[in-house]
Amino acid sequence: MFSNVSISLPAKVRGPEAEEEWQEVDWVTWSTGSVTVDAQSFIIMFKPSGGGSVKAKTLGNLVRAAGVGAQDDEEVTTVIVTTSESLHKTFRCTFQTGEDADAFLDLAKQAEEAYEAANKYKESEDFDDGQAARLESSIRAKLAERWPLVYTGAELYGPDPNGEITSEVLLGRGAMVLLDSEVKNKVGNYELLFYCEDEDASKPSRSFSISPEMSLARQEDTDEDEEGPAVSFILKGPTMAAHSLCFEDKLTAGHFARDFRVRSKLMDMSLKTVRGRAAAQDLRKDIESLKQRSLAARAWTVTRYTLLLAFLLAVARTGQLYMQDSGRQPAEYIQVIGSDLWHAVVLFVSTSTAIGAKACEVTFGTVAGADLRQCTRETSVPAMKRCIDSLLSYPILGEL
Repeated sequence: MFSNVSISLPAKVRGPEAEEEWQEVDWVTWSTGSVTVDAQSFIIMFKPSGGGSVKAKTLGNLVRAAGVGAQDDEEVTTVIVTTSESLHKTFRCTFQTGEDADAFLDLAKQAEEAYEAANKYKESEDFDDGQAARLESSIRAKLAERWPLVYTGAELYGPDPNGEITSEVLLGRGAMVLLDSEVKNKVGNYELLFYCEDEDASKPSRSFSISPEMSLARQEDTDEDEEGPAVSFILKGPTMAAHSLCFEDKLTAGHFARDFRVRSKLMDMSLKTVRGRAAAQDLRKDIESLKQRSLAARAWTVTRYTLLLAFLLAVARTGQLYMQDSGRQPAEYIQVIGSDLWHAVVLFVSTSTAIGAKACEVTFGTVAGADLRQCTRETSVPAMKRCIDSLLSYPILGEL
C-alpha cells in the first residue's frame, strides 16, 4: 500500500496510442489518497484521503508502468500507469517518495511479465482450440454417415516406425475417433482411429480394431511434471504393441474411456458367445459319436450291412440263374432264391450255434449237449458218472 499518492487522469479520453505518447497528454489532477496493489492479481485499489465512508475504487489490473524522467539530482516520483480498464486505461501517479515509486515500478515489472505470459498462453490455447475444432469438423464431415465419436486434444505414443520396437516415440497429436460397426443387428467390428493435426483428415494416420481382450489401463498421475497431460492411458491387445494415449482434458479422457470400455466389453461378450456355440457343437458331435458306438447302434449297423449283402447276393444269384436258363418264369427265380436264402440262414444258425458252444466249452468248461445226452443213456449210475467225468476231464459230481 502506498500513501499520499496523487492521481491524474487524461484531460481527453484517447485511444491506445496515448500509452506511448503520454508526454503529449494533458493531465488533470483527480484526487489524492492511498493506492493498494494485490501481489497476485495486480488489482489496483484507490481510496481518496479524507473520504470518510467512501469505498475504495478499483482502477483495474496493473499491466505496465514507466517512470517519468526527472532532473539529474531528483528522484523519480511520477509514474505513468497502464491498466486493463477499457475507459481510463492510462493515468499518472505521483508518489510521495522515490522509494515508493521504485517499489511500485518493481510490482509493475512483475505484472508485465505475468501479463505477457498470460497473453502467449491464451494465443497458443486459442490457436490449438481453433486447430482442434477444424480437425473435428473435417472428421465429422468425412464420416458423417458413420456417426463418429471424436475426442480432441489427444497425443499418441508408440513404437518407432524407423527404430527399435521397444522404443516409444510421439506418433502425432490430434484426435481419437471411435467408429461403430456398419453391420446392422450384429456386433460386427469397432474401429479406433487416430487423426493428426499436421496431416490431412482424409485418412487416419493410425487405425486399430477393438478386438476381444484389448485393454485400456489408466496410468498413475505424477506430480513431477505439472505441464504434462491431464490423463494418460496404456492401450494394448493380444496382437498389437502397447501404445500410450494422452489427453489434455480430463473430461474428454473420461468420455473416451467410458465409450471404449463399453465396446470392448461387448467384443468380449461376443467372443464368449462364439466359444460357447462352438463348445455346444462339439458336444453334439460327441453325443452322436457315443450313440453310434452303443450296442443297439452296432446291431443296427450289422443288420443294415447284412440286408445289403443279402440283396446283392440275391441280385447276383438271379443273374446267374438267368444266364443258365433265361426261359424261366419270374416266380421260379423267386422260389430258387428263397430256397437258397433259407439254406443260407440254416447254415448260419447252425454254424453260429456250433461256434457259440465251442466258445462256451473253452471259456466256461461246458460240454456239448449231444455228448451229455449219450452219457444219460448209460444203464447204471457208476457208468454214467464215469462218462461225465471223462467229458469234463476231472470229477465234479463227487460220490453219489
